[in-house]
Amino acid sequence: MGSLYIEYLPVIFMVHILCAVIWVGGMIGFSLTVYPSLLQIPNEKMSIRTALRTLNRFFRLLVPVSLLLGMSGFMMAIGKDFAHRDPVLSIVVTSKELIWVFMFLLYLYSFYKIKEARARCLASDSGHAKDNVRLIAWYTFGISILLGGVAIYFGYVLRSV
Repeated sequence: MGSLYIEYLPVIFMVHILCAVIWVGGMIGFSLTVYPSLLQIPNEKMSIRTALRTLNRFFRLLVPVSLLLGMSGFMMAIGKDFAHRDPVLSIVVTSKELIWVFMFLLYLYSFYKIKEARARCLASDSGHAKDNVRLIAWYTFGISILLGGVAIYFGYVLRSV
């Protein structure tokens, strides 16, 4: 694993950073630009449907992104052998991995809420569908953005070692 890691480190690192930027940046983009723009659409049902279509596309993009992020992170953690070098670095690596796992669980919860919102929207229950979209856009994405920022900072700390 060591020679493979050294040979492909720039590619592994680039894939890891790109995936983290897509995940966290996509949530920032949706929460700060797309969602407020969708709220300006006068027809509430049309606004909700557009938000759900946008979220569905983003979440489909996150499936391969999250897999690549996890695989590249695992390869970097194993390749640098943080677990045996320094106990503090091992804690940082473990914390970073736990943050991304929690963010993935939030992703799964949000995906469930999208499906629920779509069903509510089709049943002409726009109020509950709008609440589900707001929950995703402000709360689950907000928590994930903060945690993603911390994970990116931990990555910076690990990269500088």
